[in-house]
Amino acid sequence: MKVAFGSTLLDRGLNNPKKDGIDGIGQYCQELLQQYQKLANTPSIAPYSFGQQKSQCCATLLPNYSRHSIASLSLMHSEKFFQGVDLIHATDQFIPISNKPLIATVMDVIPLSHPQFIKSQSRYFKPYLWKKLTQRADRIITISEFSKTEIVKYLRFCENKIDVIPLGVDERYSQIIPDTDKHSILQSLGITTPFFLFLGSIQPRKNLIRLLDAHAKLPRSLAQEYPLVIAGKLAWDDGKILTSIKEAVSKGRAKWLQYISEDQKLCLLQSATCLTFMSLYEGFGLPIIEAFASNLPVITSNCTSMPEVAGKAALIIDPRNNQQITDALLSTIEDANLTKDLKELGQARSQIFSWVKTAKKTCLAYQKMF
Repeated sequence: MKVAFGSTLLDRGLNNPKKDGIDGIGQYCQELLQQYQKLANTPSIAPYSFGQQKSQCCATLLPNYSRHSIASLSLMHSEKFFQGVDLIHATDQFIPISNKPLIATVMDVIPLSHPQFIKSQSRYFKPYLWKKLTQRADRIITISEFSKTEIVKYLRFCENKIDVIPLGVDERYSQIIPDTDKHSILQSLGITTPFFLFLGSIQPRKNLIRLLDAHAKLPRSLAQEYPLVIAGKLAWDDGKILTSIKEAVSKGRAKWLQYISEDQKLCLLQSATCLTFMSLYEGFGLPIIEAFASNLPVITSNCTSMPEVAGKAALIIDPRNNQQITDALLSTIEDANLTKDLKELGQARSQIFSWVKTAKKTCLAYQKMF
């Protein structure tokens, strides 16, 4: 079997690491491609990328997607790009129009269920086009039972043709970084005190305004003693997020690290007081299990997929309740027994997830197509 594997977002991140960075879908693609090379009896994988001038994962380079999609509504000779391919795996919204069997990864349905979390200029047309293209898939892979329910509801897709395959966590997250290396990296980032950690792109659904407000209400001078380190690039601002970040930074309550390397990310996860992941909507929430594997306590939300992913290994709170967020932050500072228990539960929980399992189950999903 030869599988055409979409790698557009991975290539975009690899080609422009400081501008775009590798997002969640890009990381998903990268991990699967690496695992496919290690596993025995895997299909032949042929990556393809839209609109890239170069590829760092040996992908076939296809035209810019906007031109391709419009023209390809009449099939645009797209078959010439996929000659000899048995199956197309579209891992993102760049879904080819072709007569080949198609399996699509859909991590969430935010464009349909929560359009307010999408940039206003693309809030209407792009979700409609994405829905129509996704509905052409023969099967869908998604990453949580929550997302499966949402796909059935909003895409009207047959439940029996949806495979739930959770994301994984790499072994490198559990490999202990020497204290001297951690100290050196933290110094280079200007971090000299204990800190809370936020990992993720800056956008409204990540709930940063409430997190910053709740963090500011920590008693005494704890907000300055335990600043919030924000590690993530700006996706889009609703006019309020950047103002809140800048105010917190100016008052010594936060530090914004826009681009971080993989080594810096691992160091932050192994050095923080806890991960603060109070998102309003996630299809999975990969930082949760990365923190678990890194022996880091997690505070996360009681909505969408996050309770499913975290199980009983995290502090689960209402992300719209600022007082609950403040109380949870304070408990990780003051309750040593709680943090010890959370670390143990988190490490045990992280063992459930691995990219090897994700890759093997994805290959099984390919076989269901024939």
